[in-house]
Amino acid sequence: MLLFGAAASMAAQPAGWESFGPPLYQISDVATGSDETTVYASGANTAAGQSGIFESTDAGSLWTGLVAAPLGEAYGDLLVDPGNSQTIYTGTLGSDHRTRLYRSLDGGVTWFLGQTLGALCVPSFAPGASTGTALVACGTGLWKTADSGQSWQALSPPFTQTTRLAPGAAGALWAYGPTTLFRSNDGGTTWQAAGTPPPCAGVNALAADPTQPNVLIAGTGVVGGSGLVCGSIYRSTDGGATWTGTTGATGAFITDIIVNAVDPTRMYASAGNFPGILPQGGVFASLDGGATWTNMALPANSASRLALSPSGQILYAATPVGVYEIGVTSGTPTCTPNDFTLCLDGVRYRVQATWTRPDQTNGSGHAMGLTNDTGYFWFFDPTNVEVIVKVLEGCGTNSHRWVFASGLTNVFVNLTVTDILTNEVKTYTNAQGTAFVPVQDTHAFACSP
Repeated sequence: MLLFGAAASMAAQPAGWESFGPPLYQISDVATGSDETTVYASGANTAAGQSGIFESTDAGSLWTGLVAAPLGEAYGDLLVDPGNSQTIYTGTLGSDHRTRLYRSLDGGVTWFLGQTLGALCVPSFAPGASTGTALVACGTGLWKTADSGQSWQALSPPFTQTTRLAPGAAGALWAYGPTTLFRSNDGGTTWQAAGTPPPCAGVNALAADPTQPNVLIAGTGVVGGSGLVCGSIYRSTDGGATWTGTTGATGAFITDIIVNAVDPTRMYASAGNFPGILPQGGVFASLDGGATWTNMALPANSASRLALSPSGQILYAATPVGVYEIGVTSGTPTCTPNDFTLCLDGVRYRVQATWTRPDQTNGSGHAMGLTNDTGYFWFFDPTNVEVIVKVLEGCGTNSHRWVFASGLTNVFVNLTVTDILTNEVKTYTNAQGTAFVPVQDTHAFACSP
């Protein structure tokens, strides 16, 4: 029986990252509806062997379970038809090494099996040129529906690698593998090879500027025997023929990239994490069309997929510990304390913590404020303090604000302190199996401004 839980409802557009569920679920994908507050998530409770699809109608504050996956299947990517938000597509990975395509015509209330594929893959969906049409890539195969997922027609693409899809400008459709790139201008019927791979030849994510047909943003990550070989974000202005490196996300294993359709100069990227193999993940933002990127200090240490509300004002991240959300509207930033966030030193500094046990279970620290500049986090039991932290103004002493922290734990800890006025982030980590090393950073943030 699927554990369909709901978390307490709070403000729909948070000032800082917040997460209210779905509880106990590792989220595979997140997708938004046609209105500003409807969002869907697919995920799994691996400990219980459960997978399901959830819906929130208040921008992620309260979640309701829609459907449990059939025994032996796990839900993956989601696609909401941009022409009819009541039509939703998803796919499952089966323990019988088959992939199944499902569709809902009533906003996720009821689901129907449309196609069973012989290969096991994580299906990648893309909308077609008209309402009721969609495409899905599975491995090196490609299928298309013209009847809202009731039936799927196999196409004959020239793909030689496991391929994912990305919609482009002016009706173009892009298909990409780790080192391959194709473009279709006729809805996926024919394809043309396009460009060369970026310098880090392991493309995991691709997004196209919806207003400029040849502008592409690629997220990469290559893993070797000793961990991450390379990872970054690259930009192309000539349809993938050449690539330019960007700054701010080098050394991250990029898992997804999305462009704000309302303002294409704003883009977001997610990065994955696996202790001992991949570095700290999270979410990055670009406000200049993908040239430079800034770490958004996601409390969870990993994110797999991203989604934006139709206005582009709410960003959602699929993480191993639920869906995180943040308001990305313009204006003076503020810090709002909540269960996972401390706001210190006159609420200018947002402090959050995540933890990982040796068995790789992880979560976010629960925040408890004490004074204007001090608070603590508990991880496993509200009666046990794990980390205490202080952000103190030392401007009169050395023209800096100071960060002090101490812990009563030996698990892996990632502590982030964000200056919400400058978006500068300081990250402090404690290694797995090591008694928490005290933090005494008296040059953490300059006092100007």
